[in-house]
Amino acid sequence: MTLSRRHLLAAPALLAASPVLAQAWPDRPIRILVPYTPGGFNDTLARLVGEKLTEAVGQLGVVENRPGASGSIAIAATAQAAPDGYTIAVANTANLAMNPFLFANTGYDTLRDLAPLCVSARLMNALAVPEGSGITSLAQLIERAKAQPGKLSYASSGAGSSPHLSAELLKHRTGIDITHVPYRGSAPAMADLIAGRVDLTIDNLPNVLAQVQAGKLRALAVTGNERDPAMPDIPTFQEAGLAGYEVYVWFGFVGPAGLPQPIRDRLSAAITRIVTGPETAERIRRAGATVWTQDQAQFTALIRAELEKWGAVIRGAGLRIE
Repeated sequence: MTLSRRHLLAAPALLAASPVLAQAWPDRPIRILVPYTPGGFNDTLARLVGEKLTEAVGQLGVVENRPGASGSIAIAATAQAAPDGYTIAVANTANLAMNPFLFANTGYDTLRDLAPLCVSARLMNALAVPEGSGITSLAQLIERAKAQPGKLSYASSGAGSSPHLSAELLKHRTGIDITHVPYRGSAPAMADLIAGRVDLTIDNLPNVLAQVQAGKLRALAVTGNERDPAMPDIPTFQEAGLAGYEVYVWFGFVGPAGLPQPIRDRLSAAITRIVTGPETAERIRRAGATVWTQDQAQFTALIRAELEKWGAVIRGAGLRIE
């Protein structure tokens, strides 16, 4: 039975039961699936929300990391979960707007199989190299890459991730030839970058920030349209000479399609209250991200716009992951 047919057949029973279900919910812990290994911002956000869910809805949020296939494994598991409010996921731009064009079968249709709850944060990516690399600017990196085609390598948190697509966009805009080395999450990618086994990355700013502050990496540029307050001395790609280059990564919570509206409303309201609270907002800021909230309707519109944007980029670059 296909996922869409399962939802269709279950819909009448769910509609009939939803008032009772919503009244009783929640009476046990809520699973929050994370599409990557521990250590990245998806994981950080999930844990910040999970620890506050008890006071927000009366039940603990239990974080479960399910890495693989650029986040598709965790998002597919969410889409296939019972629509009862006990399984949600923290998803990002790559999972919802890039993967559908990169993989032949993600295991879910973003618009059909998921219930958008809310967007909670966004961040820039940052281009970084090992501190001892001798590269001190974007222009110098591009010059070295052009002088040594195919020799430089870049790390990403996985094929199809926003770090992967950010680097592919850099290749597309500059004509450089650098080799992709995918990892199962940002933590192992960062470890090899610091060790000098790969030459560069364009990873989520919070993942880069900690290593820059520790003196292990040097940041060369950020992907936003303005500098980030966490690294005010680091130029944007546009300031560094690459006009029109801009990438933001947003993070939001989703449940399975068919989730009763009263539960969707309670979850989205609770998560938004948590991330906009002073303590959590400050912890998000310290992690290098910005609280950026979008409600269910805005989230749905954002997904549609991002699917259109990244679909054009990925098809234009001829990218496909088998």
